[in-house]
Amino acid sequence: MNQNDISAATGELFATNIFVRDFCFLGESIGLAREEFAKRIGLSLKSIEDPQVVISKHYIVKGYTIILEYADDEFLGAGTAKLPRGSVDLMVKSACTEQTLAQAIKAIEQVIRISQSPVNSTTIIEGSLVRWRFVPKVTDRRFSLLISALCTCMGHKVLSTLIKKEIPLKYSHFIEDKPKNISDYQFLFACPVKFNQQHCELAFDIKWLKQPIKCNYQEVKSYLDIPLSLITYSFQTLGFIRQIKDILSACPYARFPNQLELAEQLGVSVRTMQRKLDAENSNYMQIKDDIRQRKAIFYLEHTDKRLDEVAERCGFSEMASFTRAFIRWTGYSPSKYKK
Repeated sequence: MNQNDISAATGELFATNIFVRDFCFLGESIGLAREEFAKRIGLSLKSIEDPQVVISKHYIVKGYTIILEYADDEFLGAGTAKLPRGSVDLMVKSACTEQTLAQAIKAIEQVIRISQSPVNSTTIIEGSLVRWRFVPKVTDRRFSLLISALCTCMGHKVLSTLIKKEIPLKYSHFIEDKPKNISDYQFLFACPVKFNQQHCELAFDIKWLKQPIKCNYQEVKSYLDIPLSLITYSFQTLGFIRQIKDILSACPYARFPNQLELAEQLGVSVRTMQRKLDAENSNYMQIKDDIRQRKAIFYLEHTDKRLDEVAERCGFSEMASFTRAFIRWTGYSPSKYKK
């Protein structure tokens, strides 16, 4: 499978359910029953615990939100100490008053120290490389990788938000063992990811430290109530096509809305929606076809589901129709592609 296809499928639309499962188990460890978590997130408990399930990425933020609000702790109740709500908000607010990214990182680390956070943070500069290191202090090692991933993911997103540019990472390292859901880390970091390393850290080019702070705190404040929602924050105006893709990717079992239903969700008329899509050289059927293609590729690459199940989950009622579409997309039949 082409690496760009993997990046597109995992980075834009879908993820395995392992992060959501881990949120469910973390919730149970602090008193939230699995059944209650499943009810709140809107997924069956069976689908949460089934390692073959593929979900829309918004469920990751939703699962995080449920545990955040239940624990009333930005460390999700997993730490040796509680991180008060609003701590990440204060980090960003303090960083926004600085002139450069280098100064902003120092301001963030000062807030971490003052808040007596259950995660230590240090910045190391070696030649042209900046290594931002995190040491989360968790009470249950089962959730060590989950918390490390959240710390590094939000750390990277905060830095990118501050300068309004996506900072390309050189790598992301984790102390913990290699997990099954490697594709999800591609979704989070879009860089080489290694496990069983000496430190939990992300690395980027030193040139970014000179970048001026451009973030308007009031503009991002609403995202900071749920810190992980920063991964959905766009530095530019969200394109109309991207809005539609996000809606369609969240549809369970590819039960796509018709054009009238979609237009209502977007808050425009069907005519306006079509005109906006024309301006971006696209149309609804083309976008839906793209969603189906990416979902099919993800299922074949990352799950062991039968081909008829993949076809159904991609919105095809007949296997023959799915096969014809897949050959059109890739030049291969689904069975040959999976091999």
